[in-house]
Amino acid sequence: MVAVAGFAFQANAQKISASKVPAAARTAFAKANPGVKNPVWEKENGNFEGNWKEGGMDHSAMFTPEGQFAGSETDISPVKLPKAAREYVTKNLHAAIKEASLNKDAQGTITFEADLKGKAYIFDEKGNFIKTQKGD
Repeated sequence: MVAVAGFAFQANAQKISASKVPAAARTAFAKANPGVKNPVWEKENGNFEGNWKEGGMDHSAMFTPEGQFAGSETDISPVKLPKAAREYVTKNLHAAIKEASLNKDAQGTITFEADLKGKAYIFDEKGNFIKTQKGD
């Protein structure tokens, strides 16, 4: 589950113009997200992340300079978190979830993130708690 780190490195992101994104990364992004026009690009730890809004929610997909998928993050309503994750937050944290996301890593592993109290709580696909990391 090392790859579960998701997008915790958001603070290192630098916005860049599409012309500075390698063609392989832009092509892979367009193939994976054919309906997305003019994503906002960021460079993060040597990879390239395309960001866009759809259905009122933020989305992002990251690719290596060679065009390999590196991960994605899609904002979701907190009520769409797995039931076990919501129950964990209620029982152990006694706070409202401010934001939530569905994340996928390069291997296709899906995790969920619940942001509250300045931290990101990471859960597996079934809603089992994995770890806490710095919130984005």
